[in-house]
Amino acid sequence: MGEEKSVNNYDIVYIGDSSNSNDNHSNSDPTIYFRNISLSYFAAEPSEMLTKHNRFKELCLENDNPEAHYIEGILQYFVHKEKRKGLYHLRQASIGEYTNGTYLYGLLLLAIEHYPKGKKYLDKLQWKENLSTSDHCWKRVKKTLSTIPAIMETRYYTAMVNLEPRTECHPDNMAQVCKHCYYSKRLTQFVQFAMNQD
Repeated sequence: MGEEKSVNNYDIVYIGDSSNSNDNHSNSDPTIYFRNISLSYFAAEPSEMLTKHNRFKELCLENDNPEAHYIEGILQYFVHKEKRKGLYHLRQASIGEYTNGTYLYGLLLLAIEHYPKGKKYLDKLQWKENLSTSDHCWKRVKKTLSTIPAIMETRYYTAMVNLEPRTECHPDNMAQVCKHCYYSKRLTQFVQFAMNQD
């Protein structure tokens, strides 16, 4: 009774017979593999993909891996100083629902004074309901950017000053935010971090 499917029935698959095996990957679609493979190690150390793992990164980009777009966005924007290309890849990471990409894309849009669009992307992280996603993204983005020297630009400071809220809500508490000060405080965190890196 049920003996055929019992865990004690060892006579199910002969060695070399892969017809019933779940381990047969000969028909795996490489597009799905490269699109879905985790690049979390490289997201934390993007410079590793500049030389040693460049071909791997290219394969992941060709297959629209959102983490690969995030890494490429950082490399283009901060290392190669190709701002448009960097923003394009960060946007692709956001479209692929990679939250760190969404966060950094929104933050950089604020930093270059594209305030409405930057706010729209940061709002995708639903910070008004719960700050935890936004906070975790900042920690991971900060860790990644700490591996890249000289990210500060004068215009970031200007954008930060121009974005300061007109009201005096929570001025000394960076952890407490509202709809009036969230964007300003997030940009201030980024600018202060960038200034300390130089």
